[in-house]
Amino acid sequence: MSWVKAVSVDGDVFDEDGDDITLQNKEWKKNMEKRVKDGYRDGMDAGKEASLQVGFNLGYKEGAEKMGAVGQLKGILSALQTWYSLQQPESPVPPSVSQLLRAVVRHEEVMVEKMSMAQLQASASVGGITESMEDMEVEHTNTDTDCRGDGCGNKDCCRKGAAQEADSTSPPTPCQTTTQSSFSPEESLDHLLRSCMDLVEELGLPEQLFHHVQQLRNP
Repeated sequence: MSWVKAVSVDGDVFDEDGDDITLQNKEWKKNMEKRVKDGYRDGMDAGKEASLQVGFNLGYKEGAEKMGAVGQLKGILSALQTWYSLQQPESPVPPSVSQLLRAVVRHEEVMVEKMSMAQLQASASVGGITESMEDMEVEHTNTDTDCRGDGCGNKDCCRKGAAQEADSTSPPTPCQTTTQSSFSPEESLDHLLRSCMDLVEELGLPEQLFHHVQQLRNP
C-alpha cells in the first residue's frame, strides 16, 4: 500500500484546479497570439490605404498638370489643322502642323503608358510588403545567385560580366544591361511647346496664340 501513502503525502492525484489553470494559460496564449496577428494585419491594411491615398493624390496632381498642358497643345494643333482644311481647301495643311500634332499625340501616349506602369509597380510593391508582414518573415536576398540584380543566377556569367566592365570594348554578356537614354516627359513637353511657339511665328498666326502657348510652357 505504498502508493496510498505517497498520495497522502503529495496530494490528490486528480488535481482539477491544476488542469483548469493549464487550460486557461493555453487559452490566454492562443488569444494573445491571435490579437497580435490581427493587430499587425489591421495596421498594415491601414498603412496601405494611407500610402495609396497619398500616392494617388500626388500622382493625380502631377499627372493632371502635365496632361492638361499636353491636352491644350494637342487641341491648338488640331484646331490649326482644321482651320487650314476649311479656310484653304485648295492648299494642303502645312506639314509642320501635322508633324508636330503627331509628335504631341505620341508624347501623350507615352505619358499615359508611364503613369500606368508606375501605378502597377506601386501596387505590387505595397502588396509584397503586406504579404511579408502578415507572414512575419523577412526574406533575405541571396546575393550569390543574383550578383548583378538581373536574375542571372549564373556565377560564371556574372564574373565574366565584371571582367568585361574593365574592358569597354568587350560586348555585353546576358547578365549585363546596356544603359539607355531615359525618356524625360518634362524636357519633351518643353521642346514641343517651344516648337509650337516657333510654328506660330513661322505661320504668322495671332500674337495671342503665341502668348497662350508661352503660358503653358511657363505656368
